[in-house]
Amino acid sequence: MKKKIFLFTIIIAVLAVVLAGCISKPPHKTFSDPWDNYEQITYDVTRTLKDGSVIKGVSVMTTERLTNQTINIGKNELQNFSGTVITIDTKLEDNSTMFAQVAFKPSFEPVASYKNIAITGHSGSQPETNINQTTDISYNNEKCYYSTNFDGVETNDEIKVGKWIKKPYYDNLMLYHIARSSYMNGKFTAISTKVLSVSDFKMKTLTVAQNKASAITPIFGESEGGILADEVKLTLNQTFPGTGAPMVVTLSKQTSEDYNGLKLSTDRIPLIIKEGDIEYKIKAYVSAQSAPTNN
Repeated sequence: MKKKIFLFTIIIAVLAVVLAGCISKPPHKTFSDPWDNYEQITYDVTRTLKDGSVIKGVSVMTTERLTNQTINIGKNELQNFSGTVITIDTKLEDNSTMFAQVAFKPSFEPVASYKNIAITGHSGSQPETNINQTTDISYNNEKCYYSTNFDGVETNDEIKVGKWIKKPYYDNLMLYHIARSSYMNGKFTAISTKVLSVSDFKMKTLTVAQNKASAITPIFGESEGGILADEVKLTLNQTFPGTGAPMVVTLSKQTSEDYNGLKLSTDRIPLIIKEGDIEYKIKAYVSAQSAPTNN
């Protein structure tokens, strides 16, 4: 009897270890990266103010894989950098602008980021007055070093973020790509992880969940049909100008030689991004695969 109890205890202990391993796998171990070596997406931007008036604009998101290159992200020079660099350049009709960059390793560990926003204020909406903010960030030696200039007030400080491989964290500007990467073998995986908030420079929890799965979605207002897509919700958002609302991303789930004039050479392309009172809708897509060749 004692022998049977002992064997039963051993089996339970082994199962506990196996199950713990299944549910405690770090987020980056379940990530995949669908983007090409070079990818540029252009979005039509629409911001709807509280009074119902609309401000239009354009945003260009460029994603590029680099190998052993020296690059500059804001004030930070990165030598022999290998990984992915994302650049976001946004301009609105009211002269609001945002220019941002983030660099991260193939493992998704962030290295540095930069963001400058100059936003025109509108009465009754956020912000009501003009703001101009610049943020420089680098991650090194288990710390985040940041330098900011918010409307003329400068700050230089650091916070401890810990060892990345033990407790992965991500930069706020990586959120779109985290949403794209939350898939393995084509299946979405809900995640909960830490992201540095630039509003108060504290680590906050990001959750990525699926709202809709593999639905035919009319991106351009089609009366019939559309494109196969997922809708993914992120509870920690990177907004511009920002209202604090969660971010919702519509991701393609199929390739297409011609979808409303777009050649989509890979899936999980952000087609529509909604951030509070702002919507980004894809206008053009070019990648290393879809770019035209000169014969």
